[in-house]
Amino acid sequence: MSSLPTLASAVVLAGFGLAAMVSAPSSQGLQSAWNGADPDYSRLDERDATLHQRRRVEELLAAFTKGQLTRHYWGHFAPTLADLGLTADPSLDVRVENAEGATRLWLTPQRGAEAYLAQVSFNGEKLERLHCRGTSVGEVEPKAGQCPPSWKPLLKTSP
Repeated sequence: MSSLPTLASAVVLAGFGLAAMVSAPSSQGLQSAWNGADPDYSRLDERDATLHQRRRVEELLAAFTKGQLTRHYWGHFAPTLADLGLTADPSLDVRVENAEGATRLWLTPQRGAEAYLAQVSFNGEKLERLHCRGTSVGEVEPKAGQCPPSWKPLLKTSP
């Protein structure tokens, strides 16, 4: 008689298991969900990639700015990232511009619509630095100490 509750429990559990297998979603439905067939997943992935890209770009902008500030005290701005001991991610289009009293780093990711700018300039009295983020549509020209029109400043301070 003592084995009757154990046997009854086993039958009930087996019934629950069988019912779960019959009403479980198909493996094909699960497969499409994991492959990102849902547009919400792809939007989240895109947003995550953009945030990761911004983080990497902001680190490069900061390193460029620090390097150029140091190089200016040695007499001139560095003409390339390599001269500063820096490398950019291959997914970025990089352009360094040097003009009298100013240097700029333009970064344009190959994916997405954002572009970034770091500028270090000497106004005759002090060094100024500026970081901006905006859209990569067309050529833009920043004014002295200002981000290009419609771009947002990330950092603007004097050392």
